[in-house]
Amino acid sequence: MFTKVRLRFNTKRDILLLLYRGGPKEITFRQDEKWRIQMDNNMMICGENPELQLFLQTCILHDEHLKCFWFQINETPTDQVVSLVESSAFADNFVLEATAHPKWDELQLILLGTPPKDYVEAEGENAQRRWVQLVINQAMANGFRGKICVVLPHDHLWVYSALRFSGLPANNVFGLGTMGLSETVARLLGERLDIGSDPIYANVIGTQDEAFIAWSRAQIAGNSVLGIVAQDNSLFGQAKLDEITKDYQAKLVQAKEVVTVLCLQRICRALFFNHPILVPLTHEIEFAKQKIAVSEPVVLSKQGVAVLTKLTLSEDESTQYMEVKQNVLAELENLRKQ
Repeated sequence: MFTKVRLRFNTKRDILLLLYRGGPKEITFRQDEKWRIQMDNNMMICGENPELQLFLQTCILHDEHLKCFWFQINETPTDQVVSLVESSAFADNFVLEATAHPKWDELQLILLGTPPKDYVEAEGENAQRRWVQLVINQAMANGFRGKICVVLPHDHLWVYSALRFSGLPANNVFGLGTMGLSETVARLLGERLDIGSDPIYANVIGTQDEAFIAWSRAQIAGNSVLGIVAQDNSLFGQAKLDEITKDYQAKLVQAKEVVTVLCLQRICRALFFNHPILVPLTHEIEFAKQKIAVSEPVVLSKQGVAVLTKLTLSEDESTQYMEVKQNVLAELENLRKQ
């Protein structure tokens, strides 16, 4: 028999009538910010990248258990910001709030993206550097102690800068780096083998501007990709490997926004919902007795970025990677002079 049950909420909201089998029972519901009770999964969007806006739309549609602030340097949000905030009201668990005065000390994660258009117009060619400094300075001055994920082009420069500006531990600051490129390579491998990308492990390392596939580390269901290629009568030969090497960066450009959103979803699951991932992210390393930032495989979890082992590459890959790191060091030296 179905019985109407009266549910009592601590927030003293209106009584809801639901159909429930088995008679009256006391039911405990997850409390969230919708009911004026603080959630733990607090994050901040700083920027107006199309990728970040698509990420917010996806969070609304998936009704993610997150509370997200959207940092506004102007007191009056744009129409696009207002539209997304109003749309978030249709989600039960995802909360989105646009604000010029966030509670920085309650944030666990900042997604640092591109500055607003009017800010770029006002600041000129140095807008991106000043934007990074503005966000970091405000965050640290107001007690922020969480993690920063850089969602910017040339993120090896901005991860390095964010660490210098913030003084946060190195494991708390990272960038998307070559994660999207690695996801693209895994998909292309899966397409050519007519399988899904789940059992495929492939790493693109270096920087977003200067990346290469570390084929010596690539695996399919635990088997070396290069070993499979070397087999006689293999269904996956060197020609297909060369084809992927030639095309993977162009493929990412075609689907950049969607791939970036998928990467951000995985990062949020790792940081908020205890699903650690092994992916290449831009993080700080030591090179030539100096600190630089490059993208290579790390474990990302609630504790932040962790480097488990020394990166092992083939001789040719090691030479190529050395050149990348030397170029990054030169770029950072130029950045420090500005």
